[in-house]
Amino acid sequence: MGLKIDSSFLKFVTMGALGTRKVQELMTRAGLQPIELERYSRSNKIWSTKVKRLRLPDLLCVRTGLRVEVKSKSKLTIKMSDSPSNPARRWNEGLADRDMIAFVHIQEDSAGRLIAADNAEFFWVEDLRTTEGQSKLGPPKSAAEGAERDREWPSTVAAKSGVVETVTDGRFAVRTNEGRSQTYRLNGKSLYVEAGSSIVANSQFLAGIPRRKASFPPPDGSQWNPRLLLTSDSQIDRYVAVKSLGFTGIASDIPDIASIAANDADERVKLEAAVALLRLNDRNGLEILRAAIEHPTVDYLRMEAILALAEFRDHMLAPQCAELLAETASKEALLGDESRQAAIWGLGKDGLRSYRKLLSLLDTTDDNELIHAVNAFGSDTDVALVDDLIDAVIRGNSSARLRSSASFILARSIPPANVVPRLVARYNTSHGEAKNWILATLGQMDPTPTAQWLTNSGLEALLAPFYLTAPETNWTRSAELIDSLTFVRKQTVET
Repeated sequence: MGLKIDSSFLKFVTMGALGTRKVQELMTRAGLQPIELERYSRSNKIWSTKVKRLRLPDLLCVRTGLRVEVKSKSKLTIKMSDSPSNPARRWNEGLADRDMIAFVHIQEDSAGRLIAADNAEFFWVEDLRTTEGQSKLGPPKSAAEGAERDREWPSTVAAKSGVVETVTDGRFAVRTNEGRSQTYRLNGKSLYVEAGSSIVANSQFLAGIPRRKASFPPPDGSQWNPRLLLTSDSQIDRYVAVKSLGFTGIASDIPDIASIAANDADERVKLEAAVALLRLNDRNGLEILRAAIEHPTVDYLRMEAILALAEFRDHMLAPQCAELLAETASKEALLGDESRQAAIWGLGKDGLRSYRKLLSLLDTTDDNELIHAVNAFGSDTDVALVDDLIDAVIRGNSSARLRSSASFILARSIPPANVVPRLVARYNTSHGEAKNWILATLGQMDPTPTAQWLTNSGLEALLAPFYLTAPETNWTRSAELIDSLTFVRKQTVET
């Protein structure tokens, strides 16, 4: 990945992650046991080589077998991407009739933060399929042959919150919280509310072409048995079975899962079976993932195996997973490959949090890998590692890249309470270039929370010029605007 900045794309990916997290939260509240079925559906991290061959719903309840595809919308609509001329890219490809589709409204607040609605709206795939003839197909999204189009089922969404006052043939009336009355015509749509119902603006369907909304199955209903899907003709069913058994299986399931890991016709199903073995503490799963990284039978397997290893943070085999990720991140043959970036990321805050294994990667020659390494450190970095990072900053034989990396992490990723007192103490015992690097590190930090540790240190006056360019005090350095500022500066052709 060349890390080309595309804020619009990141916004859509973030919306998707927020919507999936909200639905997972709602499922948990309902007593279900959801897991992420489509890997990284809850994350807004962008990977260009992430496999998309096996189309999957986003979430799976391992208690009931319910599968949920999540659609996040800035304007709530019953809308799916469709490619009618390409069977592999139809709106319902990979979805069964009893799978559920969740629509979540995502709004942007005044500070530019994306926020998911408190509720989600659910429909069965079966009900969308049977009413597809009443949906509307929009224009192609690009000029390419078979380009996707938006397929929309007409619906009614209230612009204002309020209460349904009356329901009569073909219409219903709503009184808004402001006291105004609004009448809606159904025009062939099914009504989803009744008189006296409270309604929420922008995030709730009042009526629509599908005949009903869907609701979660009871968590204590008939027990779903994923083992029955292990021999299914559907690769998606087999994937669902092994993924679920990784969380709910027992030792007696291991031989059947191992058989799929060795013999399944679909490479991604085989890989997910290996992940399930690892979850069940079978080290053979780790060796299969190692083989997928070192000698993938299909190119995308290396990346998928790396992303899977990062999921084992609290697992008894987490140290072995971290070691394999560290080996992958250091492989010279993979230098510049996105899989090394993923291995680095997997060692960090969104993965195993094996921060110490990242130290040796802070002066890598690849810029994209270095960007991932410095951003992989989290606020939970322990103080012993903070001291090592400070050593890297002030040590005379550290490379400029290493010093810059460690300085950035100390200034931007770790709480000031764990950094500033240590830097001040080291400043008083350091000399020459080391003192300058300590000042440069302190100068990158937010001035307000650091001030309490600088009193009577003699550093306030020395740091004053640095703070004039701090992101918190200088708009030209703010994280929200610096990319746009640089982008516009480039829009001048030198003559």
